[in-house]
Amino acid sequence: MVSLRDYARIEVPGSDFSELLLFEGDLDRIDDKLSAEIKALWPPVEFVHAQEFMDFRGRRELVDLSSDDDGIRARSVGLVSEARDLARRLGPVPVVIHPGGIRHTIEDRERPAANLEESLRELGPSLLLLENMPWFYWLHKTDRMVSNLCVSVEDMERFVGLVDGLTLDICHGYLSKPEGDSGYCQRFMGRLGSAVKHLHASDAEAPDKEGLQIGEGEIDFSWLVGSDLPTVVEIWNGHENGGAGFRKGVERLRQMESCD
Repeated sequence: MVSLRDYARIEVPGSDFSELLLFEGDLDRIDDKLSAEIKALWPPVEFVHAQEFMDFRGRRELVDLSSDDDGIRARSVGLVSEARDLARRLGPVPVVIHPGGIRHTIEDRERPAANLEESLRELGPSLLLLENMPWFYWLHKTDRMVSNLCVSVEDMERFVGLVDGLTLDICHGYLSKPEGDSGYCQRFMGRLGSAVKHLHASDAEAPDKEGLQIGEGEIDFSWLVGSDLPTVVEIWNGHENGGAGFRKGVERLRQMESCD
């Protein structure tokens, strides 16, 4: 996982591809020259991850395709569309998107789900991969909120026809229940496998610790051995020290393969 801030400093020899994580303002900075530089990276950028936050009327807001605020939703749709335009210049490559629906409490989920459906229809499915979400969500790493959308396997199934595919975040899947759900990923693959195009891999501890180094949490990754799905390690602060955390994560996943 690379960003515009660190892609030139990260070195992960064991990886086959990278995923470009966008932040606020990045889309305005990426001109044709920078696009060409990103396209020439090795390992190559094969996925783009849409930005999580945006400036909206002078406030920092989550990108939220399910928002009841028409302005926030329209801005979110616009940013996802711009990220997809960039992804087309880079490949084309798929764009990983979050559904929104992050609130302080569990609410009636039908309204945000309907808003998300409307946003996805406006965008069209091309190149979009919808990511599953954890039960608890840390806003700015300090405020614990909850996800109202795309938590359960059934939640995800509702939107399959509106996107090109799904990104299964293994850590989010385990944290889909406050007590942890060790069978989530197997159920996800069993029910939605043909729609799953991409995996995010990190470890976790229930109820809300995500992004841990592979093998340092509660997740059993044995089901992943033999999978041919493109998998990116998404370790918290894995980009530091030239990508040391990412290197270790990739090495540990490779070790699992070699021990099969």
